[in-house]
Amino acid sequence: METKGYYATVGFFVIVFLTIGIIIGLWLSVGLHTKTYDYYTIYMKESVAGLSVSASVKYNGVDVGIVKKISLNEKDPNQVILVIAVNDDTPVTTATRATLNMQGVTGIAYVELRDVKEAGPGRPLKAQAGQKYPVIPSSPSLLFRMDVAVERISEDLQGVVDSVGMVFNKKNGALFQDTLSNVEVLTRTLKNNDDKLNRIIENVTTATDKMPALMDNAQQSMARFNQLSVRLDKAANSVQLTLNQSDATLQTINTQLLPLVMNVLGNIDGFTLRLDDFTQQLSDNPSMLIRGQAPLPLGPGETRATTPSRN
Repeated sequence: METKGYYATVGFFVIVFLTIGIIIGLWLSVGLHTKTYDYYTIYMKESVAGLSVSASVKYNGVDVGIVKKISLNEKDPNQVILVIAVNDDTPVTTATRATLNMQGVTGIAYVELRDVKEAGPGRPLKAQAGQKYPVIPSSPSLLFRMDVAVERISEDLQGVVDSVGMVFNKKNGALFQDTLSNVEVLTRTLKNNDDKLNRIIENVTTATDKMPALMDNAQQSMARFNQLSVRLDKAANSVQLTLNQSDATLQTINTQLLPLVMNVLGNIDGFTLRLDDFTQQLSDNPSMLIRGQAPLPLGPGETRATTPSRN
């Protein structure tokens, strides 16, 4: 009977301790969830491999929440939608950006939140019309940027390879071979004409040595040419002065001498006319040289005076 009472007592205490443990566990679990969270949506245009539900959400490296949901965008399958729960005291603003990061070498992905200066001063982030939760803009992760950079480098290298292939095609290869052949012929020709080249070089050296003297002669010639130009300029001025004086002389002749000459020519013209008239009269009446010119006939009422006769 005592043995049964002992087992009953032990069982009672075991039940009590188990009950207390369950209560403490429930209290602790309930206490962990007494915090309040704010929910946000993140749209990512890259692979979220390694990220899982309940993955950490960190703000500048500090745990502030967890990933609650991961899904594809039905309208754009290349876009991944994340729903995260963040402590309500986390300073999420319009300047906050979400980035997918990898933790250590384990490859476990988490969501990193940080503010960027390019976005300007941050304001409280609120849900817009038609949105269930406020949307945190995403930035490409380091792996995504590296992948894009590697892809671009590969494209550039492929372009270089294609360009090199175009340069060294069969046609250009033949041309390059012809060029090498021509260079070989030129080298052989230069080698065969080594003496001529030496003489040419010596002549060039001699001409170079004589160049200063030639330059001096050229400078002297230029000086003489300048002197000749000055003399020609003076001669031109003298000719211009002579022409100006000739113009003055011609003006004097036109204004003074020419009228006198014209007057004399007019008198000579009148004399010529009278001489022609006299010659015509003489031709008609040669006796007028002896008798003289007959008197003109008298007009009506005129009388001719008689000349007294000489005794």
